[in-house]
Amino acid sequence: MKPHVVILGAGATIATIPDGDRNGNRSSVMNGLLKKLDLDILVKDIKLNTDSDNLEDIYSELHERKDCVEIVTELENRLYKYFGSLELPDNPTIYDFLVLSLTEKDVIATFNWDPLLIQAYIRCSKITGNLPHIFCLHGNTAMGYCEEHVEFGSLDAFCPVCMNRFPPTPLLYPVKEKNYSSNDYIKKSWEAVEQVIEGSYMLTIFGYSAPSSDEAAISLLKRAWGSIENRRLEQVSIIDIESETSLVKKWDKFIYSHHYLIENNFFDSYLGMFPRRSCEQVFATYSLNMPTDGRNGFKEGMSWEDIKEFLDQLLLDELNTEQGKNYPPYHPYFDKSVI
Repeated sequence: MKPHVVILGAGATIATIPDGDRNGNRSSVMNGLLKKLDLDILVKDIKLNTDSDNLEDIYSELHERKDCVEIVTELENRLYKYFGSLELPDNPTIYDFLVLSLTEKDVIATFNWDPLLIQAYIRCSKITGNLPHIFCLHGNTAMGYCEEHVEFGSLDAFCPVCMNRFPPTPLLYPVKEKNYSSNDYIKKSWEAVEQVIEGSYMLTIFGYSAPSSDEAAISLLKRAWGSIENRRLEQVSIIDIESETSLVKKWDKFIYSHHYLIENNFFDSYLGMFPRRSCEQVFATYSLNMPTDGRNGFKEGMSWEDIKEFLDQLLLDELNTEQGKNYPPYHPYFDKSVI
């Protein structure tokens, strides 16, 4: 089966730690971010031309002004330190469910700087090694990269070639004209994600607002997805708290006809309803006319033991599937009234 690609924005991290991280620290969307992180003191004596409270607008102006070089450097350092300090709570979070809902054929591409997705991947790898690939399109405070040997991993890991600890990847800050080729890790991440999107069956957009400063990113994603006329079988899923009308308008160049699902929470999405078999189950439903039962997926409030018990048969099926073969659809997902 073709891959499932998930695009993450700030809304996904907010959904992961709605009550704050392990230490009570919160993440936020770009609007009002400086004030929420108590970083507005850095620009209190600067007369800004923009009236916006959006970090992207403020940072873009500061970055272009020669009189603000030191402030930009300090702002970058504080943003890196703050986001790098975030820690997952002990209980399962949305990011844990997300990582475990996909397999090695799939990809998560995140625009977020925080380390929470990487932390989730590391602890979920103790349950199974069959997990999705992760690419950080704007860099990440938990991701390291060995440029000499083109190897990457978490900051506490070592390059498998030179055996040196991975140097940290830089963050791509929100200037209007982003250069996705300025850093080798980010450049190669985009190349890999574009290639996977081109050959994917499903695209899920989770908490990504597609801001105006990301026009280049949207253009790259659209080029990879291609014409919707050539996507008549594929499905787009959107997880967001915005209205359906607004979201359909925003992503209309990715959606063919009625081939989309919009939900305001992870558990009602294809990923939550059909973890590890989202592409197989959706294909069976819409292309093979085999209705599926979405009530048998992940549930909010599951403990780690609940998750392991739920995944037991799925993981066993995966171990018994020959390499290169499609995983069998999971029977509890099918509507038993028609099979």
